[in-house]
Amino acid sequence: RNVRRKNRKIKFSENKYVERYYFQDDKAIIPVKLEKVSDLYMEHDYKQLELADSVCNYIEEIAYMIPVNTDIILEIHCPKVDKFTQERMRKSIHNNYGIEIDDVDYEMSLANIRSLILLVLGIILIIVNILVDHYLKNSIISNFICVVWWVAIWDLIELQVMDKSELKWKRLNYEQLY
Repeated sequence: RNVRRKNRKIKFSENKYVERYYFQDDKAIIPVKLEKVSDLYMEHDYKQLELADSVCNYIEEIAYMIPVNTDIILEIHCPKVDKFTQERMRKSIHNNYGIEIDDVDYEMSLANIRSLILLVLGIILIIVNILVDHYLKNSIISNFICVVWWVAIWDLIELQVMDKSELKWKRLNYEQLY
């Protein structure tokens, strides 16, 4: 009982945590520590074009906590590099999040197509259900068609409300990092 009371008193503010450790002069700074420059890139990418998954996951995990309207600065700590390498690193990060934005846009266009198909299917099934119900009152076929159009419309709403809003937030996060 005492443990439960003690746990109720625990209050953690993610906003204060982020402000304390990641904000400086109204900008969010995400520090990335690399032992060597090649740690930024995928292990077998000899051209060093693709960012390593571990680096991307770390950056995205921190960026998720940062408000969307805040500028983000990636502060990369690594052995000293020349201007050419710095520019290449910047372009790689820029390209990586540009590709991510493009992927989310593609997913959103697919979601729009699926939504349109579900809408048309739902409307057609509602019309068919009305016609079948008119001629065959309380038939199993009518009830089955009713369930199918209801599921189609439900999936449409879920796709539009839940999935697309999640994709929009994901895109905003990637734009912020871009």
